[in-house]
Amino acid sequence: MKLIAIVSVLVLAIGASNAKSLRASSITDAELLTVSKDLHTGDVNGAVVTLDLQSQTAAGSMADVAPGPIIVSDPLPDFAKPTFAAFQALLNNYQKNVTIQDTFTPEQLAEEVAFIDAVMETSVMQSLHTFLVSKGEASADVAVFKQFLSTIWFGRWSEYVAGVVASSGWEHTNVFERLEDNTIVGYHSWIYLYNEQEDGDFNYLGYIETLDTGKTTVVSMPVDLYGSTKAVTQFNFGASPELELALGTLCFVARPDLACVVSGSNGAAYNWDTHTVTYNGVQYVESSHPIFE
Repeated sequence: MKLIAIVSVLVLAIGASNAKSLRASSITDAELLTVSKDLHTGDVNGAVVTLDLQSQTAAGSMADVAPGPIIVSDPLPDFAKPTFAAFQALLNNYQKNVTIQDTFTPEQLAEEVAFIDAVMETSVMQSLHTFLVSKGEASADVAVFKQFLSTIWFGRWSEYVAGVVASSGWEHTNVFERLEDNTIVGYHSWIYLYNEQEDGDFNYLGYIETLDTGKTTVVSMPVDLYGSTKAVTQFNFGASPELELALGTLCFVARPDLACVVSGSNGAAYNWDTHTVTYNGVQYVESSHPIFE
């Protein structure tokens, strides 16, 4: 297991140089719409999720206008799929308090590698890779591309507390982080939301906006989680882990920190927001999610 940990560190180090080399994008707005529509259409591992949206609310409102849960179907059969299983294995690896530095066992580092391996077995990520290679935005070498993904998503950075390396883009996006004032940042995974709903730790308060993409349902809502709050966050219900990773990676390369307009399988255009953070000279994903503008 020590070898796995060493390899993981080397992957991040090698990938760092690639992360910096992939910043000047030649991808047009029209190509963004075309490739993102293809990614949605090709998301064969996505889950069919039934939502009960109940009542509409407003950003920042902690009034509970939705007495029932938001997810009313059972996605557990989908959670047995390889990428979902690899995703779930990562969720208990992170310190959610930003004042506590993350430390990882060799087994946990191996889970990160396993997740990247699993998503790269899917047609969604392979299609994204092929497209980025065709645009001169990625190496054709799959191993090098995996290193790039590992760097931008799992590379650790410090932002909230000086000197405390407590965050990664994957953690921030798919789990959440709690600030010192008890507010939440991040938290955009519908899979994690479902887990917390089943555990009784997530209280659905109502929706703000919603959009049907043909394969998924984008919903914005305020959050009450463990009694911690966030004024508004967004989820892409039904999306597979590989679809969300592919959209985030596409926008990291093509439109980092800018409006990144993507298309659902039904042609519905919507914004995907990929914020970045630069730490020790390397640019990483900070957060990645759909957004209503």
